[in-house]
Order: sequence, then structure tokens, then C-alpha cells
Amino acid sequence: MTDDTLLLDRDGSVATLTINRPRRRNALTLEMFTRIPALVKEAAGLPGVRTLVLRGAGTEAFSAGADITEFQSVRATPDQAAAHDDAVTAAEDALESFPGPVIAAIRGFCYGGGCNLALACDVRYADPGARLAITPAKLGLVYPLRATKRLVDLVGPSRAKLILMTGTELDAPRAAGLGLVDEVHADLDTAVAQLTALLAVRSPVTQRAVKDTVRRITDGVTHADEAHAALRAAGLASPDYAEGVRAFLERRPPVFTD
Repeated sequence: MTDDTLLLDRDGSVATLTINRPRRRNALTLEMFTRIPALVKEAAGLPGVRTLVLRGAGTEAFSAGADITEFQSVRATPDQAAAHDDAVTAAEDALESFPGPVIAAIRGFCYGGGCNLALACDVRYADPGARLAITPAKLGLVYPLRATKRLVDLVGPSRAKLILMTGTELDAPRAAGLGLVDEVHADLDTAVAQLTALLAVRSPVTQRAVKDTVRRITDGVTHADEAHAALRAAGLASPDYAEGVRAFLERRPPVFTD
């Protein structure tokens, strides 16, 4: 039987990965976390796809997080817990490593492991009714370092401590004020469509370089090095750069094909 708890669709240059368990507020099972890297890789391999959108099915939740009802079977021992954490981290890393922009479209509840997936995306757009929370303090869990670092990078050390120590639910405006959400839109679908349309006409060479450079900065790189020099040189040698300059001189929109 085909597992439809995760759906991958494509519309032009946009691939959409949907968490599809609306009756369970799109809670993520271990099996679902395990499948995400392969689906993200599949999306990256689709010809012409430039952007990936991550969303939850229905209107009630982006994702309520990891499915705690299965914890007694999949996290019953230290080894099982470590394997579960590894699967969640691999899903987050896959989203972070997608070559183009990744947008989280957040509607409704966005908790725990679901919130971690959203934080691994490049941009987070939220509906005004979105509710975000990261809740290890409600379960007696010690949060993974990589997930904690992403949170610290977004909101700063003291706010990260507050979010993790309390597990407080944040409405969309407060989440935006803290930096968890980039923008709040009454018409979320239209806003996401407008963003993906804009990204589709911008240089993919630049977009890939931005992702790589920002990641290296958050990992502690503070000065230009050989790797960054090589990245810039590759950009100058790319068809995108030649097209961008030619289009500017000809006073027309560029058509990037890289």
C-alpha cells in the first residue's frame, strides 16, 4: 500500500512537500522523518525545479511535531532514542541542504519536531493563526545541539533559552517579533506563490551561493577564505553572470537558465 503521509508535488519551478496527516495534526512518525531526505533529494532532481515549499495538509496544523504516541515503542531505549534523533536531524539537514530556496508555509500548530523542520527552511511565512512552540521542557528532553544552534542563530541565546525552557506557545506576531517567522500574511498561499515567482526569475547561482555563504558564517567563518574565493570566481564564470550583465545593458529582464 502506498504511504501518502508525505506528498511530493511539482508545479513548474516549485516542488511542494506536504505533511499529510491532518487527522493527527500532521504529527510526524519516525517513518515519516526517515522518508524526508529521499523526498527532498527527489525534488532537487526534478528538471527545472528551483524552489521547495514545505507545508502541512489542511488548515489546523503545519505539524504538531513528532508523534509522541509512538515514543514508547520507537524511543524506549537509549539506542532507539539516539536513532530517532538521528532520523529527525537527517530530515532537517536535507531541507537545509536543498540547493535552492526552501520556504515553510506555516498554518496552524507548528510544534516541536515540526517547528524544527520549519527552522531548517530558508524562509518562514506564517498565517496570522499560526502557533509555534518547541517543547522539550514539557517532556523532560534534552534538545539536540544542531536544532538548538539553528534556534540560537535565529533568535539569539537568551530568547532561545526562554523558548526551550518554557515551551511557551507563540502566536504568529510574537513569533515574527522574536525572529522565528519572517513574515505573517493573511493570504498565506498568495504570499508564498508571489515569493516563489520572484525567486524563479532571480539567479540560481546567486541563490546557491547565498545559502552556502550564510551557512558557513553561522558555522563560525568570519573572513573570506579560499572556498569563498572559489565560489565567487565560479559565479563570475557562470552563464548567469554573463546573462545578468547583458540583460542590464540591453535594458531587459534577465533570463537565467543555470
